[in-house]
Amino acid sequence: MSSRLLPAGLILATIFLHACGESKKKTPAQNAASAATVNTAFERTPPIATSIKVRALKEAVNGNNVLLTATFPRDVIRDNTHSIVVNDETLTLRDDGNEGDEKADDGIFSIAINENLDALKEDLIAIQNANLDKLNKQEHLFRWSGRSATVIDNQVRESNVRNLDFEKGADINPDLFKLIPDRELRTRSLMITDLGVIEDPDRTFNPCTKKGNPKGVWTFGYLITQMANTPSSGISVNTFIQSWLEKWMAAQTINADNVPARTNIFNTVILPWLQKSNPGAVINTGNWKTFNFDPSLAPFRLLAIVNRLDLRGNSGYKISNAGEGRFVFGVLNTSCVPLRFTTILEYGIPKRSCKELHDFAQQWWDLKALVPGTAAYNDALQKITDQFTAAGTSPSKPNGSSLNQLRTNEIALSSPWELREFVISKKGVFDEVTVKQEPALKFNRLSGATAANQQILAKYANDSTAEILAQTYQVPEIEAASGVNFLGGKAHTITTGHFWDADAAAGPAHINNDTVRHILSVNTCSGCHGGEARTSIGNLINDPVGVSHDPFLQIAPKPFGTKPTLAAFLTGDPSQLDGLFRVTDPAGRPTGSPIQWTFNDLARRADDLQLLLKTECGKSRLAGIVRALSFRPLNFTH
Repeated sequence: MSSRLLPAGLILATIFLHACGESKKKTPAQNAASAATVNTAFERTPPIATSIKVRALKEAVNGNNVLLTATFPRDVIRDNTHSIVVNDETLTLRDDGNEGDEKADDGIFSIAINENLDALKEDLIAIQNANLDKLNKQEHLFRWSGRSATVIDNQVRESNVRNLDFEKGADINPDLFKLIPDRELRTRSLMITDLGVIEDPDRTFNPCTKKGNPKGVWTFGYLITQMANTPSSGISVNTFIQSWLEKWMAAQTINADNVPARTNIFNTVILPWLQKSNPGAVINTGNWKTFNFDPSLAPFRLLAIVNRLDLRGNSGYKISNAGEGRFVFGVLNTSCVPLRFTTILEYGIPKRSCKELHDFAQQWWDLKALVPGTAAYNDALQKITDQFTAAGTSPSKPNGSSLNQLRTNEIALSSPWELREFVISKKGVFDEVTVKQEPALKFNRLSGATAANQQILAKYANDSTAEILAQTYQVPEIEAASGVNFLGGKAHTITTGHFWDADAAAGPAHINNDTVRHILSVNTCSGCHGGEARTSIGNLINDPVGVSHDPFLQIAPKPFGTKPTLAAFLTGDPSQLDGLFRVTDPAGRPTGSPIQWTFNDLARRADDLQLLLKTECGKSRLAGIVRALSFRPLNFTH
């Protein structure tokens, strides 16, 4: 039997996962049998240590010179052994009084390892010195709680790293390993929108001017052809494209949620694409499926190539989710003018070992030393993207495609702004599915929800307080307490300040915790594209030339020749000393003194990439253990 998380109880902050229940300890014989068993369910919901200490051993334990201890809230871990994977090696921490553990059943788990503590201290001092140098250049170090940041510059200045006393035992704060990342990471390794990349004539194509390569590896047509993978699946590219576009042509019911048709998809996308593919043909709503789409003439412009390794699970519990790589496209009208319509291809990263993940992350990291648009940069980037876009890169998934899902965000077809989600089904074609982490619209007070439906939303939020604060929750298709279909079939961002809430007044239909309301709301598609992240501000506050940024979009489409703009949620606000973009809680919580949520998501992703390379899958067991016991995955969709 392996370790597993007990039912969670109320917590006061997003840092610690507290759980209640009776501990069921094993006998020594049982422990021996299960010591090396890793609970893979912890990849998404790992127990988080409240403190980690390191002490030099006066007497070696099994030839090891260092004892690392990790304290968890009582009874978070049911067994008295807890196994993790570090550098593709299974290690077991013990709370059974054996192999260096001082006292059984006290909630302090121990492991004896070999570590050069002098080298560790030198490394931590070097990190602090590098951070101090960057602080002097007005850069900042952050601690992240979900998407929101707290500046920890003073912690860097006041840290007593030089005086860590490993002989007596030293507290190891995971923040000690945090290094202020180079700014180049954001634009060269994480969110790539440089015109030299997104309009690379060898890899992209302008379907209006016919400039570029119609079969380029970063074109929409090439990518969707690879997804169809006709030689393996037997599904034609035309059938594959039809299966996606036809979903807008008729009303659907997805998890009991009504998704009305948006038949303007025909005149906006289907007809222009087919007319270019079949010159002179008479095409209408009745016969369009008898004609073939030429994928090379897809009316899409590449806007961004995006690294989302930050969406991975905790590699300390084996790797089934290594994050994503994404391609963001804007849809064009017949005059090549960008519509308010984006399509995102979101690929799972097919890496299953720590070394594979580390090497892949290193490839992204190395891009920061190259110049976007140069042959060296674009060649290196293609070597990265080919690993998840090419046909057959994920043999166990439908069509062998690594695609996790395709998401759209548009108001070009109808009002309001609507987001949809599609996956490749087991039949090898597109199915439209629920929008993850977003309840159906009818449960939101701002959308006119009934008192009964507001109470269902509030009860879910209040019953899931611990999981939401820890960001380990997943909005269920069926809400357990009420038994009703809960997850939405589409997401609607209705107004500029759109957010999620139940009854504003205290009572059974009120979400009791202000932070719970915010997290639940910002992790929905509609909340993140609305009032929670203030994409609705309608202008790019950090754009030196004042280019308008379209509201409701994190990446706004622009015409060929113009670089897409990014929302301040992603870029932060350089007019602030700390560079953070501040959003006053749209629900006005708490009353009288609303919270200001602080965002700079590309800085957060840069922190994560650097920590992945510094502490995960590296040479130091100790750093790997600390990371595994402190890394909380982000169960985000965006």
